[in-house]
Amino acid sequence: MAEDLSKGKKTVELSGEEIPLIEGMEEDEEFLLARDLTSHFIKTIKAFRFYPLENPAIKGFKDQLYKRFQSFLNKYEIFKLQVGEYELSFKGKILYENRDPKSSIAFLFFKDGIRELRFVRDLEEWEIDGFMEVVRSSEAVNELEDDLVTLLWEKDFPHISYMATDEFLEETPILVPENIDQLRSKLIFKPLAYNVQVDLEEGEGDQDIDSLLSQIDHVAPLEDRNVYFLTPEEVDRLRGEVESEIDPSFVFRIIDTLFEIIALEKESEPFQEAMHVLEKVLDALVTLGEFKKASELLERLNIILKTYDLKDWQKEFVYQFIQKAGDENRIERIGRILDREEGIRVEDVRDYLMFLQTNSIPPLIKILGELKNSKTRRLICDVLSEIGKNSIDLFIPFLEDRRWFLVRNIIYILGRIGKEKAVSYMQKVLNHEEVRVRREVVQALGLIGGSKAISLLIKSLNDKDARIRSMAAINLGKIGKTVGLAALLEVVQSKDFQKREASEIKAFFDGIGMVGSNEAIPILQQLLERKSLFGLGKVDETRIWAAHALALIGTPEARAILERGQNSKEESIRKACLQALKLKPVKE
Repeated sequence: MAEDLSKGKKTVELSGEEIPLIEGMEEDEEFLLARDLTSHFIKTIKAFRFYPLENPAIKGFKDQLYKRFQSFLNKYEIFKLQVGEYELSFKGKILYENRDPKSSIAFLFFKDGIRELRFVRDLEEWEIDGFMEVVRSSEAVNELEDDLVTLLWEKDFPHISYMATDEFLEETPILVPENIDQLRSKLIFKPLAYNVQVDLEEGEGDQDIDSLLSQIDHVAPLEDRNVYFLTPEEVDRLRGEVESEIDPSFVFRIIDTLFEIIALEKESEPFQEAMHVLEKVLDALVTLGEFKKASELLERLNIILKTYDLKDWQKEFVYQFIQKAGDENRIERIGRILDREEGIRVEDVRDYLMFLQTNSIPPLIKILGELKNSKTRRLICDVLSEIGKNSIDLFIPFLEDRRWFLVRNIIYILGRIGKEKAVSYMQKVLNHEEVRVRREVVQALGLIGGSKAISLLIKSLNDKDARIRSMAAINLGKIGKTVGLAALLEVVQSKDFQKREASEIKAFFDGIGMVGSNEAIPILQQLLERKSLFGLGKVDETRIWAAHALALIGTPEARAILERGQNSKEESIRKACLQALKLKPVKE
């Protein structure tokens, strides 16, 4: 389709230098398919970045890419593409290389920390659409707020994943000067003449100090210049004082002293005074964004609680200190720092927040609803999933919040916590007007499981959104209960089921197969063998997915039907059974 637009118009080109030949691999079918798939993958990305979305060339590239993905994944199940700074590789062999950072597709992923892209069998067209939209939109977002990793995480594709590194872990800032010796080597102790002012014009700030001194040699010195010179002993003493004050360990020696008082002091007044000073130190560290040092401080307090023989009143003071570390005022201050996201390491903030107690949950949820950066929202969600494991009641009031995105995040957290108690509260938002909230509910129910979750998933099979119905079917299959199987079988036998989109039909049959029960075999066999009522093509699709479900069940009885079907007189039945017999059952 792209070729039709080539006359008189710009076209997407992929030079031969970008897709190198793989010597010695010409006969390897997997590498040849991988090379072809990578080529179309690159072309499609370039098309999405080059053409307007309404351009018909976009659909042509996308359709060709989807066909090649299906061809590869049906044979090899997973396609892993390693991402280098300027190249894309498959199993150690470079399939794409472009060393121009402005146009290199590899560099586009690499600069945001992505080191591997993975596509697995059952990849759907909407996932490719979403992936390309993410790549396209990544060029327009603020790099300080979002990146490809965050955008992909928010999409939560079921059949696309990635391996990423954190740029904060890969680069360590270097102080200038690098050490005190380098600082000393640049110190000049020769004094300026008396009562001389030197005005530096713009651009003269880096002149050598000797050249500046030479400009004022004509000034007559005072009679007693020794007044303005430091003796060697004075210089050494001054240098020692400066070094002691700029040395970071100076601060930690003070903290060490405070911890010794806390651990050993048995009198109330000095103990409380030490805790009060330590609280001021913690406030200063948080305000400055020094979350690594702040988390180390909380960690040491926890060690003191566990290893020292403290009196009850001392323990109570320490407990109160740790609780105050997560009070509303401090959390609001942390929220403002996270919104700026300047000069902080997200991992250090996470380490600090993980020491907090349950009193910090409501204020953390409050800033979760206010943060503009998706990366920091994900951080808060991860922290709340850990510190809120035994306090889900604190999350429930926020399910009634008017901000749909906050409700979705709360559902996400409850799903990760996995407490069955949360299911009854999720029922309130099962019919939420925002489709993205309902999708998150279905995902969370699949993670939690249990009879109540199954009941709600069955209700979601009738949702007005096709993707939610498909997700509900898959999650019913994952939970693996026969009560869910009955509901799935009822839907696939309904009169209008064959009129639905192919992706939804596939999802329901996948759910049936994932349950892995022989109870589904009679109905699947009937659907595999019955005659057409709605047109030959549609029945052929139904046969393919019915056979697929039998293969997923994988029991001897299910495989026996497939083995008989491969000898059927009807070609569509034979093909469906032969293709299904190549699949591995779920329980293997």
